[in-house]
This record gives sequence, C-alpha cells and structure tokens, in this order.
Amino acid sequence: MPVITIPKALRDKLGDEAAESFAVLLKEVEHEGRKDALVLAEERFERRLSEEVASLRVKISEVKAELETKISEVKAELETKISEVKAELEAKISEVKVDIIKWMFIFWAGQIVVLIAILQIFFRK
Repeated sequence: MPVITIPKALRDKLGDEAAESFAVLLKEVEHEGRKDALVLAEERFERRLSEEVASLRVKISEVKAELETKISEVKAELETKISEVKAELEAKISEVKVDIIKWMFIFWAGQIVVLIAILQIFFRK
C-alpha cells in the first residue's frame, strides 16, 4: 500500500489532525476501490468461466452425438459383414459336407467291390 503524503500547503490549510484524517480517508477510498475492482474482476471471471463451460458442454454434446452416430454406423456395417461371412461359411461348410459324403460313398463302394472280389475268390476254391 503506497504511503500518502499530503502537500505542505494543504497540510498548513487543514492542520495536522485534519491532514492525517484526510490521508486515512484517501487510504480507505483506495482500499475500497481495490476491493471493488477485485469483486468486478471476480464477477467477470466467473461470467467468462460460465460461458466457456457452457460452450464446452455444447461441444461435448455435439461430439458425443457424432460419436454415437458413427458407432451406430460402424455397428450396422459390422453386423452386415458378419452376416455375409456367416453365409459364406455356411455355403462352404455345405460344399465340404457334399464332398465328404461323395468321397465316403466312393470309398465304401470301392470297399464293397473289393470285399465282393475277395468273397468270390474265397468261395471259388
């Protein structure tokens, strides 16, 4: 806090006691002015902070909505791809089953032919 000095001419006109009272009054006015300035700065800061927080909340809500939309799109694409892959796998499994049954039939038919040939050879003697 700066020291307030009262000029000699004013001190002579007011007197020592009045000059001291005037100095105290000036200090109080300065102190009150600083308090008012601080309160005003705090109010401005709080208002600005509230505005920024509100702005951030709006931006966060927008980003959240965008993300939810993107997630829904990706989820739908993924479900479609999974369905396609599932259908392809089912088709391939069916093909493999048909091939296995075909080869099993060929194997068993061959076995029956060999068995009949062995039995014919055995019963001819």
